[in-house]
Amino acid sequence: MLLTLTTTHQPATDLGHLLIKHPDRVHAFDVPVGTAHVFYPEADEQRCTAALLLDVDPLKLAAARGRGRKSTTAPESFTLGRYVNDRPYAASSLLASALSKVYRSALRGASKERPELAARGIPLEVRVPVLRCRGGADVAERVFGPLGWAVTATAIPLDELHPQWGDSRYVDLTLTGTLRVADALNHLYVLLPVLDDAKHYWVAPDEVDKLLRAGAGWLADHPERGLIIRRYLAHRRALAGTALERLDAQRPPTSRPPTTSWRMRCRPSRRPGRRWPPSAGRRCTPPLSTRAPTGCWTLAAAGVRYWPR
Repeated sequence: MLLTLTTTHQPATDLGHLLIKHPDRVHAFDVPVGTAHVFYPEADEQRCTAALLLDVDPLKLAAARGRGRKSTTAPESFTLGRYVNDRPYAASSLLASALSKVYRSALRGASKERPELAARGIPLEVRVPVLRCRGGADVAERVFGPLGWAVTATAIPLDELHPQWGDSRYVDLTLTGTLRVADALNHLYVLLPVLDDAKHYWVAPDEVDKLLRAGAGWLADHPERGLIIRRYLAHRRALAGTALERLDAQRPPTSRPPTTSWRMRCRPSRRPGRRWPPSAGRRCTPPLSTRAPTGCWTLAAAGVRYWPR
């Protein structure tokens, strides 16, 4: 799988200082599922492109999944899916994990050689030739567009020789905009797994910290933050509720919606004798036995459904 980052800032080779990867070298990094390579297909004063190529070893990927708890959203959850799947070829959470290791300093916005350049936006173009996008190109526009990107997501046909078969679940994604390199990388780190919606590892509680760290400065006010949080956390309601509460605590009080103007979305309890939900027009206050988290209106505001177990 491949991801390229291009700039026309002059001198364009300063991109190597921001990524802390020399344009004249080929860099290789071992990752749990294979090897990540960083190289520069073009590097001159006018235009510079850094490419991240992840070479996935299917056997290592199968072994890594076998050691951990499998996520139910994984697309390869059938008998031979551990060995026959699209993970080595389509951008997914595997690429996001490799990005976080290879560009660790760049994600933090650290650059000893060009600190002033790291702190300001430069013209960037990001391309992911094959990206599994659940929901189609519209979802890519909804999550990247509000962040300042011009989004071009072209659906890839199932078979070019048989156009009547329609489009596949994959898109060719191109993003253009003027942003800090650190912001661009953090957007990709969070949103590539969101579009794929099938993480390759078990989502533990510490994923909330990773999400909030990478989403600092943009996730709290994103119009699709509910979708982003649910998918990034593999639809684990408890973790999504924690993330939403922590995000809400970071927002200034004047920007929070009033608690009296929201209604909790819930479905009837399966337990007999329970009157749930309350009649229309009343505010939904769940019984204590449901152990609903505080700030239920926040969950509803972000589009996350919560109901008693």
